[in-house]
Amino acid sequence: MAASDSRHYTGWDIGGAHLKVAWVDEQGGLAGAGQLATPLWEGLEALEEAVPRLLALAPAGTGTGVHGLTMTGELVDCFPGRQQGVRRIVERMAARLGGEMYVYAGPRGMIGPEQAEACFAEVASANWHGAAAVAAAGAGSGILVDIGTTTTDIIPFRDGRVCQRGYSDQERLRTGELVWMGVVRTPVMAVVERVPWEGLWQSVAAECFATMADVYRLTGELDEALDQFPAADGGGKTRYDSLRRLARMLGADGDGGPTGPWVALARHIADKQFEKLDRAFAGVKAGAAGANRIVAAGAGRFVIEKLARKHDCETLAFEALLPGSKGAAGRAANCATAAATAWLLRAALAPGT
Repeated sequence: MAASDSRHYTGWDIGGAHLKVAWVDEQGGLAGAGQLATPLWEGLEALEEAVPRLLALAPAGTGTGVHGLTMTGELVDCFPGRQQGVRRIVERMAARLGGEMYVYAGPRGMIGPEQAEACFAEVASANWHGAAAVAAAGAGSGILVDIGTTTTDIIPFRDGRVCQRGYSDQERLRTGELVWMGVVRTPVMAVVERVPWEGLWQSVAAECFATMADVYRLTGELDEALDQFPAADGGGKTRYDSLRRLARMLGADGDGGPTGPWVALARHIADKQFEKLDRAFAGVKAGAAGANRIVAAGAGRFVIEKLARKHDCETLAFEALLPGSKGAAGRAANCATAAATAWLLRAALAPGT
């Protein structure tokens, strides 16, 4: 690869639900980051609309720059399969961005866009590998835990190398390194089947009446800036709205009466999600000897803190591995995969800097 004369390196993570971007400067410092909701399952027009809005956030002096892509969006319903999804996303981003662009292919590193379809198995849903590679380079040994709005990655690394057991989504779902559960978009019915209410156990509706965003809004742990999609019923996002949606999961109305029992119910559901994530984390940790450090990323930092306390692990914020302005670091806290892609792009194009 020819070295780029760009002052910044731009990393894009094209997800099925969100588009994330981050910029890294010539020194490897984080210069900026941002994300937008992009319901890619509705079609590539969502991506087309989001790209220019995020480019408008680019730091001064970025210019045309050089771009690196990673993705999970190839899995959405508008594509017949992952290979076609990779091809169409890369084609659309190349046409939209222009200029110099590369695609992250996991252990293969950065490849040209013309190679992406042939290497689709390495490109597809490889964003976790990039974040883990940066964690390994900066922290040596430990476990990357990235709890997002939709999914959770739990990736061990040792002596500066990623050492996961699975690679594809299917493989990682088998190993527990991927848990298809997050702190915003996950339906409550995916977390619990029964809950305690008024001294009895009762079933919940197998319907997406409420999500974990409603649960964590009631527990007071949700960062509202990260809840970028409409609520399950398209309604408001006050605590009352979340209470009403959660009540519907029990076949009840949330109008009137004390709110305490509903908050207690939310805490119970949050505890059940923690139990599921904890089982997966414990399984990965058991196979990663001496892994007593967590590199924390994603919207669910408050859950990661609980994991660290339970397992007596040191925690290191992912963005601390990419020093930059305080504001950029705050935004990158939830754009780790995009920031990692930018950092890896810089390492590939300007390894001597």
